[in-house]
Amino acid sequence: MRKKEIFWLIGTTIFVLILNTLIFGIDGLKSDSTLDINVHDTYYVITNFHVILLIGVLVFFAIYLVRTLRRNFKNLTANLILMISTILLILVLIGIDSILNALIRQTTSWTIYPPLSAGEVKPDFKPKKNNLGLLSSILFFTHIFLLILLAFCGFETGRNYKRNE
Repeated sequence: MRKKEIFWLIGTTIFVLILNTLIFGIDGLKSDSTLDINVHDTYYVITNFHVILLIGVLVFFAIYLVRTLRRNFKNLTANLILMISTILLILVLIGIDSILNALIRQTTSWTIYPPLSAGEVKPDFKPKKNNLGLLSSILFFTHIFLLILLAFCGFETGRNYKRNE
């Protein structure tokens, strides 16, 4: 690994830490800090580590994708870091997708019944339109796109890599 690549790696890591400090503040870097997300009547409590991991993987993916595309897959180290960050991004998106699917199962099974003493009175209830299925489809196609990008990056890296014999 050349010195330039080490500086890029350290600079990207420092950028991720600065970005997370700007978002969560100094207290956000503590191990016991959490992020609360209110969805309907439910609070999802997520540790900041998971959000920091998501932001870090996204930043690494974006920076090394630009670097790799700019150099036409000629830099082996940048290509490998891009492939690793793509795999990590796929894993993070799988975790988000599983949370989203649990939320979809939870919100689609709601049934509101009137009290038993009310007789045949139907409640005047109109459920909100739920776009979580669309978001789940977008995540699925993002997975497919990232897998195709990973395969293409591996192919181009192998094609441009020359062994010293």
